[in-house]
Amino acid sequence: MKTNTPSLAAYRKQYQTMKSLGAAMLACNAVLVIDGYENLYMLLQNFQRPICSHHDPADVDLARGLQSHAAGTRKTNFESQWTFIETESGVISQFADDLVNIHDGIIPLARVYDGFVDDGDNIKGLREYDLIDCAITFADGGGEIDSASRSQILQVQASCRYNFFGNDSKLGSSSTDVFANTLNSALGALGELGDLTPTFSSDNVTIFG
Repeated sequence: MKTNTPSLAAYRKQYQTMKSLGAAMLACNAVLVIDGYENLYMLLQNFQRPICSHHDPADVDLARGLQSHAAGTRKTNFESQWTFIETESGVISQFADDLVNIHDGIIPLARVYDGFVDDGDNIKGLREYDLIDCAITFADGGGEIDSASRSQILQVQASCRYNFFGNDSKLGSSSTDVFANTLNSALGALGELGDLTPTFSSDNVTIFG
C-alpha cells in the first residue's frame, strides 16, 4: 500500500524554514541563579522558566443571549516547583536555614538564563528572566531517605511564588514617555540598565546580571 508523504522538495523548504527559526533548544540549556547563592545553580535540577501570560478570560453575556469573552488581566504572580540536589555537607539545608533566619522566607531576586553566549566559562544568556521576591517554601522533610538505596541521590523539593513582569518591563522600554525614556538612557549609560556586567565569579565561571 502506497503512503502519501510530502515530496523531498517540500521537505527541503520546511527544513530551511525550521533553520531560520533557530535550532531546537535543549531542556538543559538554562540555569536558575539565586541572588546571593549563585553556586546553587549547580544543584538546581528542575525548575520552570517563566513566561508572560494572562489570567483566565472573563465571560461577557450580552443581550439576546449573545455570549463573548474578554481577556483577563496580565498575570504577574506565578508559582514554580524546584528540585534541589542535597550534598553531604548539607548545602541545601543551610540554604533553608538562611531562608528562614536571614531572609524571612523571601529572596529578593533570582534569574533564569538561557541560550548561552560563550563556551561555558561565562553564564550570560541570550535571554534573561528576573524572578522578583521569590517566596520559597520547602516541602515537609528534607528529602526522602531510603536506607537500602545504593544508587539514588537525595533530592529536596521546594515551591516558589514569585513576580515576573516579562523581559521588556524595565523602565521606559515599552513607554512613549519622553522623560521615562531619557531617564532610562541615562541610567543605561551608567551601566545599571545597560549591558550585563559580571556579578559573581567562582571556579572560573562568571555570572553576568
